[in-house]
Amino acid sequence: MFIGETDYWNKGIGTKMLSVFINYLFEQCQAHKIVIDPHVDNYRAIRCYEKCGFVKVKLLPANELHEEEYSNCWLMAIEPKKS
Repeated sequence: MFIGETDYWNKGIGTKMLSVFINYLFEQCQAHKIVIDPHVDNYRAIRCYEKCGFVKVKLLPANELHEEEYSNCWLMAIEPKKS
């Protein structure tokens, strides 16, 4: 998920888009859990994920090779809400 135009940042678009996608995965695809692993310094994405209900599960040190450097990532997860 990427919003390239900075004029559209900080308007809740990413949060709304992610919420719709999460609902689709849980309701239509019967997903039991969704996991994601953002770079630890991607504060904007992490905040969006947290607003949508993701929680940090554990730190993944040197998890992803990006531009010839290994980066730490957060393992984040969300499960469907109990009814």
